[in-house]
Amino acid sequence: MVQGKWTRLVVVLVALVLVAAMATTAGAQSRVRLTVWGRDLPDDDPAHAYIREVVTTFQAKNPDIELEYIALGDPGIQDKVKVSMATNTDLPDIFQTWGGSTMGGYADAGRLLDLTEELESIPTSAAAKAAMSWKGKTYGVAPFFAIAGVYVNEGLFESLGLTVPTTLQEMEEVADKLLAAGYQPFALGARDKWPALATYMYLVNRYGGMEAFADAQARRARFDSEPFVQAALKYQEWVEKGYFGPTPLGEAYGDAQLLMATGIAGMHVTGSWMNAQYSDPGFTDQTLGFYPFPLLPGGKGKITDVMGQTDIGFAATWVAADKKDAVVRFMKHLMDPEVIAAEPGRISSVPGVVAPSRLTQMAADVFAQAEAVQFWWDQDLPPNITTPLNDTILKFFLPGADVRQALAEFEELAEEVMGPAAR
Repeated sequence: MVQGKWTRLVVVLVALVLVAAMATTAGAQSRVRLTVWGRDLPDDDPAHAYIREVVTTFQAKNPDIELEYIALGDPGIQDKVKVSMATNTDLPDIFQTWGGSTMGGYADAGRLLDLTEELESIPTSAAAKAAMSWKGKTYGVAPFFAIAGVYVNEGLFESLGLTVPTTLQEMEEVADKLLAAGYQPFALGARDKWPALATYMYLVNRYGGMEAFADAQARRARFDSEPFVQAALKYQEWVEKGYFGPTPLGEAYGDAQLLMATGIAGMHVTGSWMNAQYSDPGFTDQTLGFYPFPLLPGGKGKITDVMGQTDIGFAATWVAADKKDAVVRFMKHLMDPEVIAAEPGRISSVPGVVAPSRLTQMAADVFAQAEAVQFWWDQDLPPNITTPLNDTILKFFLPGADVRQALAEFEELAEEVMGPAAR
């Protein structure tokens, strides 16, 4: 009898273990797997604090979702997305994007998941929402926005008796005085090509207003029309004067940052993503400020015309259609103010989030006053002409280059890709 009792007990225990195992397996199988491609590692790098917070807290708050976050770096994320979108294979559920027409092209090709209704109630800025929308449909969210402005070494300016320029003439006068005192007026990083774009965008705007690029993009005007040429000639003039140093094409973006950090350069026209680094006393002991790009008296551009785009954005692809609930939960988590608070420098697109530094607040103030935001041209034009665009701008740095001819050649390419412009 005793032996039979123990036999029955063992059978019962084995049955319970099997049931528990089966339940665990069923639970694991019922978890939704969400694959996300991003740029940054969720590591201890202060610049990656937001992504680390996103990954760790989302998994903790959503145990029924298995998050597979894959960091691809930059330009790795852009290259892999382009290939996958072109072949319509190996697509993730969600991918990091800067929005604009590049994302719009993916939408036109049927590669994205329409989340217009699901994301309608998420608080965000109008510019961020516009960046993540295309032809009236919303495909994702952008928790942070970046704008280009002028980082100024305020301590150096004070020591030389300089004031922050508000016009292009004043900017040139400041640059001349910096040169005379032995400083490099502008840090840039032209060797990496894309850093030269922001200055050119502002110069074109100050000469021709927001409509200059808008008309060329819509093919109502040409990319070698007068605002583009005048801006290129001004850029070339600054290069020849030495405003970007003796060998600007040998200076990488990292070099430009160090020139500002060590007080060798006085100004840096770049994006507000530098706020965290330029606020970090471990990186620089210089006192830096963020200011709007100066006006051109008599020009069409306004101080409220700002160049910028999403700093971090995420969009969903069509392969996630059957797990939309998980996708929306992740999108909402990206926009959670408590999660965004981990970010050390970017401008938040979510209203009410306190800026983490003086520099971020200064950039946020410039952004708040913007009446028009022009997305980065190399994100807002068709992908197959963006590299030639940046290559064209670098020709302005070559001694004796014919900038009008360089722009005419780019216009020829634009006509092949985008159609002829109105004459």
